[in-house]
Amino acid sequence: MLLTQPEIEGWQLGSDYRPAREIGGDFFDVFPIVGDGRQLAIVIADVSGKGISAAILMAFIRPVMRAAMDHTGDPVEALERTNRILVEERPTGLLVTALCGVLDLDTGNLRFANAGHEPPLLVRAATGPAATGAAATRAADTGAVEELTLAGPLLGAFRTLGLETCTVRLEPGDALVLYTDGVTDAATADGERFGAERFESLVREHCAVSATAVVQTVMAAVTAWEGDEPADDLALLVVRRSGLG
Repeated sequence: MLLTQPEIEGWQLGSDYRPAREIGGDFFDVFPIVGDGRQLAIVIADVSGKGISAAILMAFIRPVMRAAMDHTGDPVEALERTNRILVEERPTGLLVTALCGVLDLDTGNLRFANAGHEPPLLVRAATGPAATGAAATRAADTGAVEELTLAGPLLGAFRTLGLETCTVRLEPGDALVLYTDGVTDAATADGERFGAERFESLVREHCAVSATAVVQTVMAAVTAWEGDEPADDLALLVVRRSGLG
């Protein structure tokens, strides 16, 4: 289900979502922060489990997280507030991985915090400055991929998370790739995983084209890999700064 994202001058957004069942527990959100139209909030999350229980928790968390981002404009505080509500007001056996970020559309600066979610990928159109506040790995060449690995505990596990802020800058042509583990964990009938290496190769190859090209190519490859009945929900969101390619 390729999803339509708002058009933003100077930026490309591409996304897709495929639940394992009729409804699922993965979600993502992209929206301007209230009071500052040049600050874009970016959220992706994955509720443990599948089916109706995961979907109900997702439906509860999504507006809570959006409100927290609107009120604070700070990814760490937004995740901490959401976590407190989960632990103190709505305890459940399900946990949630989540990543929240704030993108400055004018400068390309992105501040984000990660509560146990899959590490986002930053694909460089050309060699640029590495991320700060993150354990990032990147080869020193054009089209290199940084894996932004800084992360803390999942939402719902502890009263406080102790998260840190990671800061990166997207230059023209750079792309940020956010995904849930259903993408890399997709497996063939005999159990072979799609894997991070295959995923990163496709991302690197198509990020120079467009955000939509990355999404379409990856989701088609994953579908072909595991068939039409995914074992887990799949979500993919690509944010690319225009200017090259």
